[in-house]
Amino acid sequence: MARLFLAINLPAGVKKTLARLQDELARLGADVRWVRPEGIHLTLKFLGEVPESKIEQITQMAQKAVEESGLKSLRLGIKGLGTFPSGRSPRVVWVGLTGDLKELASLQNIIEEKMSLLGFEKEKRAFIPHITLGRVKSSRQKEALVKEIYRRREEEILPQGELVVSEIILYKSTLHPKGAIYSPLKCIPFSN
Repeated sequence: MARLFLAINLPAGVKKTLARLQDELARLGADVRWVRPEGIHLTLKFLGEVPESKIEQITQMAQKAVEESGLKSLRLGIKGLGTFPSGRSPRVVWVGLTGDLKELASLQNIIEEKMSLLGFEKEKRAFIPHITLGRVKSSRQKEALVKEIYRRREEEILPQGELVVSEIILYKSTLHPKGAIYSPLKCIPFSN
């Protein structure tokens, strides 16, 4: 069995920018488990524990989804900080996206449809394009964190169009005490 998900990887420079942002937020002293910078990504579909024998089927279905989307590339920016589920009770700290969001949502929807044909349950929550930076573990310094996130809710982190996406990746997630390690299994490029 393998713990799998489909995602968009981010260039090293973008990860470095987000790592600096994590460092700035970490100085507030809140109890947050920050995503390791090398593991920062944009999740499109979490598949969960899957028999390794299904990896090829998943890859083929993801390829069909990419082809059906007709995308050649996505141009995205990163703007604003936020939390899920709310500012009063934050559990996830994230940055938002700008740019080709309609096309991104369409791709994610096609992926949901294709994966449901393989027996994966469709996500019930609406797709909110975001990149997770960390998970809040306790209420320690929570107010300071929430205040800073609110202050930076409209901050331009990466100008729109600076992040050009031309593939999705099937990842394997291996859980470790210091956080998950993500290994790319298959790269599915957009049509040229």
